[in-house]
Amino acid sequence: METSWFVVVNPRAGGGKSIVDWPKISRILNKYDIRYTHAFTEFKYHAVELTVNAVSKGYRNIIAVGGDGTLNEVINGIFIQKEVSPSEITIGVIGVGTGNDWFRIYDLPHNYEDSIKAIKNNRVFKQDVGLVEFYESGVRHKRYFVNAAGVGFDAEVALRTNRLKDLGKRGALLYIFSLIKALIRYRTTRINVKLGRNHIQDKVFSITIGICRYNGAGMMQVPFALSDDGLFDVTIIKRISKLNVLANIHRLYNGTILKHSRVVGLRGSDIEIMSVPNVNLEVDGESVGETPLKFSILRQAISVIVSDSFVQPEVPQEKVSKHITTIEQ
Repeated sequence: METSWFVVVNPRAGGGKSIVDWPKISRILNKYDIRYTHAFTEFKYHAVELTVNAVSKGYRNIIAVGGDGTLNEVINGIFIQKEVSPSEITIGVIGVGTGNDWFRIYDLPHNYEDSIKAIKNNRVFKQDVGLVEFYESGVRHKRYFVNAAGVGFDAEVALRTNRLKDLGKRGALLYIFSLIKALIRYRTTRINVKLGRNHIQDKVFSITIGICRYNGAGMMQVPFALSDDGLFDVTIIKRISKLNVLANIHRLYNGTILKHSRVVGLRGSDIEIMSVPNVNLEVDGESVGETPLKFSILRQAISVIVSDSFVQPEVPQEKVSKHITTIEQ
């Protein structure tokens, strides 16, 4: 039986680029004889609802047309539905968003035709999925994610970036602009991080919890993360001056952040984070809530379409050990 796909299209992705380009994307899908039904999202979290409904109707192959936020909603739909195990569902992505950080780790092309060729070729990779429990307005919630989560300054920058996106702003420099604006007002917070039986309690500027390597529109805050090893890579930036942050922004892009004296690298599967006062959380670039937080990881829990050229990066263990402490759970 020929594979049939359900396509979730976020018309607001890329500042409206998705809806403008949908006729072109549709033509290419038809060109490669990909059978599909599509639906446009109409409000926040609609992609979650559409995905749940699609799976209940028998679809086991989902394409997300949008950015990292659209993919995140589709993932959450897959994991909250009760019809089948999420491991039976395959996800393809046609990137139209401004960040597309998840794309980068799998060498997925931004060209529509090449993205659709990758879907047609159907090379599947099983990656980890994170689950975080958090609080919003005093109520506990949970959210799945496939790329990275940020706590503290990371989340503050994401919040400002998302507000600009809601105003129709777009572009590669959006995140940098938000970072600089957030830096003016942000203050470090006393945070307790628990990994297994280990605790780190200190004044913390920012924490990144990564499954994949890229976040913040191309930054590498967890440069050695492997998306299928069943472990989070955690980068903690302790109290640091604003001038020091500005002087070391290049480290976020070239993968040398863990060499900084105020940065700690950890690796583990279960994480708890508490703070006074509470600090914000973002997952896959979406602002969702605040501390206290509890993270867990589901190893190789979802099948994703990757490019034919993708090879899981190999990093010498001695290099990892020099910068990252792996915590036994």
